[in-house]
Amino acid sequence: MHLKHLLIDRAARFIRSRLASGRFRSRTPILRVGVTGTALPVLMCLWNRPTRLIPMLEMLDAQTTDAAVEVYLWNNNKADHAEYLSQLESYEPGGRIRSVSIVKTPFNLGSIARFYWARQLVARGVTGPVVVVDDDEDIPADFLEVCLREYRPRTAAAFWAWMVGESYWHRTFAEPGEAVNHVGPGGMVCDIEIFGDESFFRDLPLEYWFLDDLWFTHFAREHGYELRRLPVHLEFVLDETNSYRSFIDKKVEFLQYLRALEAADEPR
Repeated sequence: MHLKHLLIDRAARFIRSRLASGRFRSRTPILRVGVTGTALPVLMCLWNRPTRLIPMLEMLDAQTTDAAVEVYLWNNNKADHAEYLSQLESYEPGGRIRSVSIVKTPFNLGSIARFYWARQLVARGVTGPVVVVDDDEDIPADFLEVCLREYRPRTAAAFWAWMVGESYWHRTFAEPGEAVNHVGPGGMVCDIEIFGDESFFRDLPLEYWFLDDLWFTHFAREHGYELRRLPVHLEFVLDETNSYRSFIDKKVEFLQYLRALEAADEPR
């Protein structure tokens, strides 16, 4: 390996190890007192879509739930951080949002970075449901209400929910409430307990770091979690900014890798 790439790889491993232990700093530009209800953490990554921050906050603030919403943002693009802070410092929620916290990293860690927030929240003693959204989703006003209604311990219920066959692209989109063998975390409610296990971060191969949907699905199934379709409908915007196209071949490869691991673990 070239020395430059070796140093980058070592730096990445160090940073990821530190983050998995919950050792990172954040800012809380929005903290509003007087919002009642049990706190519901909502995790979201920010990447290359600065125009979507305020619309997402407005949709979360307008939710019909009785819960107080605490938003935890992870910015993967440090070049946009000043813009995000400026937006947050001028935004004034008037609905369900109680707090918004944000952290940045020196390079793009992918969408799995939002789960570092979950890891830290578990370390703080948070239990119960955690919601994950993406900044390219338009969510209905009752989204969080549905999430809380459908939440069960040791479950993950997601809008992106599939029965996947022999290959990643041999799949069928599930009906609401249907049990599945694959979920996409964007638009999901799950038991936050799963992120208390450091092996969730430690055992993910660096080669597949950006494929958090496949890793989350595998890890959840291996730890006895039920996966099912969340009965909501989400609309998507700014599809041209979505990076999934660059990982199409890797997804196929990673699923084969994970299934080989699962087959090796099966009792003979």
